Parts: sequence; structure tokens; C-alpha cells
Amino acid sequence: MKLKLREVIQAISGTVVPARVSDESIYGISTDSRKIGQGELFIPLVGEQYDGHDYIINVIQKGAVASLWNRSKSIPEGITIPLILVEDTLKALQELARYYRNKVNPKVVGVTGSNGKTTTKDLIASVLSTHYRVHKTKGNYNNHIGVPLTLLNMPEDTEVAVIEMGMNNRGEIEILTQIAYPDLAVITNIGESHLEFLKTRENIAAAKLEITKGLKENGILILNGDEPLLRTAMEKLDSSYHVIWVGSETGNDRFPIEIRQNLNDVQFRHSSGEEYSLPLLGVHNVINGLMAIEVGIQLGVPLSKIKEGLKHPDLTSMRLEKTITKNGSTLINDAYNASPTSMRASLQILTTFRQYQKRIAILGDMFELGEQAEYYHQEIGQLCASLKLDLLVTTGQLGRLIASSAIEHGMEKRHVYHFENVDEIAPFINQHSDPDSIILVKASRGMHLERVVQQLLS
Repeated sequence: MKLKLREVIQAISGTVVPARVSDESIYGISTDSRKIGQGELFIPLVGEQYDGHDYIINVIQKGAVASLWNRSKSIPEGITIPLILVEDTLKALQELARYYRNKVNPKVVGVTGSNGKTTTKDLIASVLSTHYRVHKTKGNYNNHIGVPLTLLNMPEDTEVAVIEMGMNNRGEIEILTQIAYPDLAVITNIGESHLEFLKTRENIAAAKLEITKGLKENGILILNGDEPLLRTAMEKLDSSYHVIWVGSETGNDRFPIEIRQNLNDVQFRHSSGEEYSLPLLGVHNVINGLMAIEVGIQLGVPLSKIKEGLKHPDLTSMRLEKTITKNGSTLINDAYNASPTSMRASLQILTTFRQYQKRIAILGDMFELGEQAEYYHQEIGQLCASLKLDLLVTTGQLGRLIASSAIEHGMEKRHVYHFENVDEIAPFINQHSDPDSIILVKASRGMHLERVVQQLLS
């Protein structure tokens, strides 16, 4: 990005100190004093345990050309760069991102949902990259700080921006969508994530549909038509959007006719009759693929390029990543995050690979389920028993409920193990697996099961 300092001041209605400044150019934005670069604007944010204003001298030494500054904060001596005074540096960050989004003026695709939004975002970006200059959300930059930073890091020649939007509570998606101002919006599904805060799936659906608050008039809204809550909610919305329902059932506008899960990919026929291939595991990813196809079609990408994009996506790590362990076992690394919906889908994948003699699941706690946490973990245990897994390994306080429920529903005790210490899991698995084994690793991010993955691979 490139902005003039005066442009920034005007965009956020700031007051500059000293009053007279040269019209310098800004070549980047950073909220992290450790990563600030030469010629960048520093935006000091304030959190419960940190205050970016404390590091102003550090960022000056590293080459920052200017910094935002909260009016309520005293200005230390020795400041040699312009400070732009604002009431709230976070809100100023968001205002600047909105300004820059409008200045670059790309088509914007907003993606949200309880599960699958990152994979869907990656697939959409891959499809569109075959035809446009595309900028997409990196990693987990999908919140009230990450979305503005994603937009501000957008190259000036960007033609399409694919922006992932996450949330924990009501009102958060509304803020993000009114910054990104999408032309197309995608809601992948409504799951159980965030029940701790939102209490019901109906509330989750309402929170996800906040994405329409910033959707342009006559914009395109692509929804999971297999989710009754979305259909019910849409009946109550007075909207001018062009709604397209995508799902597995034939009552949707777009659906798969035939699905074939292979060892390294999933192939399917679109309801239009076109054949597609995804290098992903899990039939559930077909719906994510269908949504990416629809975005491509709506933005005029030729079908041949859509197919090419789906075959070679640049995917975020630790999402159904298939690798080989040091003892030759096949490992499915899905340790980035977990909810009951995604846990069920990942476990079902184990049943599709019948060429393996031993199917092993390493599972941990699923977070943010509130009062229903015990129920959903016990439900996963019951599913493990019904799938007749050869070995179930759990960790975490709630993971113990998965293990006990699996035993209660018929899984033999000698096939179920629970570990309090995550670092004890890999040595155990190495003793109980071989090249004829397939291993799934899945839990919420805070369980750090990526450590198990690293130990199995190294």
C-alpha cells in the first residue's frame, strides 16, 4: 500500500502534532512494534495487558515515519515523527481500512460461517486468482483488528479481495462487513461454535447474517441451503440481495450430483453437469468447493480456469493436511480448530479409507460450547464407538468425556486411552501404528495438538 500522510490524517479526522508536516508517503501499516518497517505508520493499540503507546521510541528507531496517538495519552519527550491524535486508535485503524478499501475499490468477497470459512476463503481465492489479481486474508486475521490490517496490506492493483470474517459475539460481523463493504457474501454453515457466548444456534445464525449489513445493494449472497436456520432467518429479512442456495440437497440452486472420495482428492459432478476435482479430504469440502465455483461464475471466471483453480489451491495449514509420519503411517492433521460439526466430518473421513487396517483418532477438547460442552463431547464419543475405530486417544478435561462415552457405547476399553500430558501421546502412537494405519489429529487450537503432529513427523 501507499498513502500520503495528509491523506491518512484526513481519512481518520485526526489532528497532527507538530501542526506542520511534510507530505510524506506511508508504505505500510503495523500494530506490532517488533515488526514495524522503514517508512511505515505505527498504530498503537491498547489491550488488557499491553499498550502500544509504550513502544513509540522503539518504532521511531526502527524507521516508522508517523504514528497514531490516543488523545488521552501524554506525549513523551524525544518524539521526532508526526503523531496523529485520535480519540481511539482501534477505531481509527478501522476507519483508515475503510478509506483504503474504497480507494483501491476492488470487488470484495466476504466469507463467514461456523466451520469451513478458511478453506472456502482459500478455494475462492484460488479460483479467482486464475483470472484476477487477488488479495486474501492470511492466517487468522479475521477479527476487528485482522480485517482492517488485511485490507490495509492490500496491493494497490488488487482486483478482488477475499476477506474472512470471524466472530465471538453479536455485533462483531456487522463491524467487519461495514469496513470491508462486500459485493458478494458467503455463509458456509451454522454450527455449534460460540454457543458459550451466543447460547443458541439461532443466535449464531443471526450473528453470521450480520454480514448482510455491509453487503452492497443488489449484492450476491451465497448461503448453505442445507441449513434450515438460514432459510428461516432469510424469510424475515427484507433484502434486495440476489440469494443463491448451495448445498448437498437437490432443493438447492447448486448441488452435487455425484461424489467420489479418493485417497488424495474428491471428485464431483456439479448440478450443471460439469465435473470438478478438489485435492482435499472429506465430502463436506464439496460444499465449500461449490461455493467457490459459484463465486467464480458470478465474477465471470471461465469454467476451465475455475477447474484449474480448484485443483491447485493454496490452503491454510493444519486443516485436513495429509502427510506421512516417520514410521510410515498416514497422518491427517486437522489440529487448527474443532467444533462438533467439524469433528464429526473429520471422523467420517476415517471411514472412507478402507485400505488401512488400523484407524486411529487423537482427539482433544472443543472450546466455546458453554453449557452444552459435556453433551457434545459425549456425542463425539458415541460416534467414535459407532464408527468402530481401532484406537481412540484423547486428552484434556472434556476429551476424557469422549473416551468414557466411547466405552459406554460399546468401544472396548483396551482400544481407548486418555493422556493428561500431550507430550506422552506421540510415543504411544508410534508404538501402536505402522504404514497400514491412518491417524486423525483434531481438537480446538488451544489444546496445542500440533505438538503431537510435530513429534510424529520429526
